[in-house]
Amino acid sequence: MNAAADNMGRAPRESAGRPPESVSTVADRLQERFGEQIVERTEFRGDLTLSVAPEAWLDVMTWCRDDPSAAFDQLDCLLGDHLPERTTAPLAVVAHLLSHTQGHRLRVKTALVEGQPLPSVTGLWPSAGFDEREAWEMFGIVFTGHPDLRRLLTTDDFEGFPLRKDFPLEGTVGGRVRTTLRGKI
Repeated sequence: MNAAADNMGRAPRESAGRPPESVSTVADRLQERFGEQIVERTEFRGDLTLSVAPEAWLDVMTWCRDDPSAAFDQLDCLLGDHLPERTTAPLAVVAHLLSHTQGHRLRVKTALVEGQPLPSVTGLWPSAGFDEREAWEMFGIVFTGHPDLRRLLTTDDFEGFPLRKDFPLEGTVGGRVRTTLRGKI
């Protein structure tokens, strides 16, 4: 057995801490194509992350799905985040993409100003529907073009966004606590 292969007979991994060559090539092509709209490129423990300008979000995601060298055919997950210490753009959206044909992964993220909308990627990956609804409901990130942007987890009269780090430590925010959810779920 090859010394680089593990004891389960799997193929040897790329060198530890470096992303696969195929996804690095994809990132290089993205940077050539979108230039300054690719704000940052980071590598950590074999994963590659690209930060993109919000206005390039949909174009970058479309390229990632449609370009044969990228072929990201699955949106693994999409999530929102609130970083209040980042005063200029405290909100973020992160998408984890997977290519079954090429065998690589990519994380794409963008930073948003409070109230800044982001185009929906449900037209590219329909599975984004619930993820975008959750990011809207929990963080207040609006996805333009989303076919059904309504609450999933909280009541219709809930005020605020539960996962933002801006709630008071004491008191009640966002409506009343429901003890009976009959007919609501």
